[in-house]
Amino acid sequence: MNNKTNKIVLNIGASALAGALLLSSFQAQATTLRLAHTFNPGEASYEVLQRLSDTVAKKSDGDFKIQVFPSEQLGSEVQLLQQAKNGSIDIVVPGYSGASTLVPALEISNAPFMFQSWEEAKYVIEGDAYTPMFDELKANSNLIPISKTWYWGWRNLTLNGKPINKAEDLKGLKIRVPESPIWVEMIKSFDGSPSPIPFSEVYLALQQGTVDGQENPIPTIYSRKFYEVQDQLIMTKHMLQSQVVLMNSQRWDSLTDTEKRILKESISEAAQENYTLQTSNEESMLQELKDGGEINVVTDIDRKSFEDAASLGRENLVSRWGKENYMRVLDSIKQYRN
Repeated sequence: MNNKTNKIVLNIGASALAGALLLSSFQAQATTLRLAHTFNPGEASYEVLQRLSDTVAKKSDGDFKIQVFPSEQLGSEVQLLQQAKNGSIDIVVPGYSGASTLVPALEISNAPFMFQSWEEAKYVIEGDAYTPMFDELKANSNLIPISKTWYWGWRNLTLNGKPINKAEDLKGLKIRVPESPIWVEMIKSFDGSPSPIPFSEVYLALQQGTVDGQENPIPTIYSRKFYEVQDQLIMTKHMLQSQVVLMNSQRWDSLTDTEKRILKESISEAAQENYTLQTSNEESMLQELKDGGEINVVTDIDRKSFEDAASLGRENLVSRWGKENYMRVLDSIKQYRN
C-alpha cells in the first residue's frame, strides 16, 4: 500500500472516529429524568406513565428522556417522596395524603365530603388557595408541582356483615385505613374503629376477619379483588382522591426552557389521558361488579348522615392543617359554587 493510499485510509478512519465521538457527545448530552411511582400493571396511571416516556422522547427528538420506575420498585410512597426531596429521584406521583407527610395542610384535599365534583376539586387545588402550601413544600422539601391534579377516583366503603344505611351503622366495626390522621378521624366520626394496616396486607386482613371492611376507589377494589372477601360495596363516595406530580426543584431549575415546556405539556396531556381512562374504568368495573354478583352494591344510603358526621370530624384536624389554610380552601369552594 503506497503513502497516498495510507493517507486516504487514515483520513477515513479519522473521520469515522470523529463522527462516532460526535454522536457519542450528542447522546451523552441527552437529559434523562428518573420518575418513580407506586401504581401497578392494570391500573390506568401505570399505563399512562409508561407512555409518558415515549411522549417526551418524541417531542424532543430523543434529546429528552424519562426513565420510569413503577410498582414501588424504588420504595413506598413516603420513601419515594424522601428520595425526590434529596434528589436521587427527579419526579414522583404521590397522593395528597403522602404529600401531607411533608406539608400537613396538603391533606385538606382528601377531607371527606369536601368536594362535590372533580371540576370543583381542580378549581380549588389549582387555584390560589393551595399556593401557600406549595410554597411551603418547595421551601422545606425542594419539591414543586408539575401537575397539581391527577385523578384517582371516588373512594367507597366495602364491608362484611350487617347491611349499612347510615353512618351510625358503622359503630364498633373495624375499618382498615391508611396510616393518616384524616382517615383515622373520619372513621371515628362514623363511630367505627379505625385500623391502620399496610395496603399490601389488606386482602389477607379482610379474608381472615382482622377487620370488617376497608375503603378505596372502585378500580382499586376491583383490581385488588377485595370483592372476593367482602359482602357489600357501599357507594358512599366519601372522598375524592387526587395524586400530585412533584419534581425536585433543583432538577427542574437545571432544565432548559424547551425541556420545561415539553415536560409540563407532556404531563398535562398525560393527566387528561389518565382522567379519561380512570373514569372509564370506574364505570366499567362497577358494572362488572354489579353483574358478577360477588358483592352487593348498595346505592340507597343516608349519605347526609355520613356528610354531617364527617364535617364534625374535619374540625378536629384544623389545628393540624392551620386555620388559614382551611379557610382559604373553604372560601375557594364557595367561590366555585357561587
